[in-house]
Amino acid sequence: MATTHPSSEFTGPVAVIAGGLSHERDVSLASGRNLVRELRAAGVEVTAYDFDRNLLHNLERDKVVAAIPALHGQFGEDGEIQTLLELIGLPFVGSTSRACRVAFDKGTARELLRRGGIPVPDSVGLSAQTFRDIGASALMEHVMDRLGERVVVKPSRGGSALGVTGVDGLTELPSALVGTYAYYDEALIERFYDGANVSVVVLEGEAGPEPLTPIEIDFVKGHEFDFSARYTAEFVGLQKPDLPEALIARLGEVAAEAHRVLGLRDVSRSDFIVSPDGSFVVLETAITPGTTETSVFPYACTASGTTLGAVAHDLVVRALAR
Repeated sequence: MATTHPSSEFTGPVAVIAGGLSHERDVSLASGRNLVRELRAAGVEVTAYDFDRNLLHNLERDKVVAAIPALHGQFGEDGEIQTLLELIGLPFVGSTSRACRVAFDKGTARELLRRGGIPVPDSVGLSAQTFRDIGASALMEHVMDRLGERVVVKPSRGGSALGVTGVDGLTELPSALVGTYAYYDEALIERFYDGANVSVVVLEGEAGPEPLTPIEIDFVKGHEFDFSARYTAEFVGLQKPDLPEALIARLGEVAAEAHRVLGLRDVSRSDFIVSPDGSFVVLETAITPGTTETSVFPYACTASGTTLGAVAHDLVVRALAR
């Protein structure tokens, strides 16, 4: 099991920063509530703070000693909250603002992973401006010729499956792109890969990034690209994957390498599609893994013999020691 840092005590309140104004606000609030509950169970003095105009004043007023950003999407994973915390000199859990800015863009991150020898989906980036100016009919056939009839369309920034659509055939692609552009003005169209959804959380230990137990995500059929399925227990199941031990170990190694290649810090989560023949691709590496009750991160902690609260406590210790 990965460990973050030798456990030690600290005094002073910890801030969990959640909410914000992104499309993922509700998910972030759910992550924050669960994280606060877990930290309190671990004996940590902790308070939730919203990402609003009073945030910096409230953090300084309450003499907070460290922060854990639980913001998802814009302002939380794009380097904004990290920049603010760096400006006021408050220790925080997670990656630096510079690393976040690079890793948050899926197209940029994928190119870095590809150059690092990590398999990623074949994909095409397409802006809303190009889609409007060139026209769907002139583009779609070429996209399908390259990627195949089954593709997945997603915003190049963001998460929680918002704006993500599975497409089966040329006629469905334009409307899927229009839906994606409602969330961000650049889309990734990627080849569809059939296989198991497996996620690996990585924590930084004394020897560097180390993986927790990989977790397979099993969605109820028809809800694979559904935002609500990510956070509704009846639509999603989490379990240890039924894969050869050598392959499970390899997924952990690749997740740790993705963490290193992207220059991330403390914690990350890499999402894989593992094909029946044992091949795999990394769909993305999340900067701020969710901590809701149906998220992979808490489940992976339990499967690895620890708790989310204990891990978060030790991540705070790491932040304070920097």
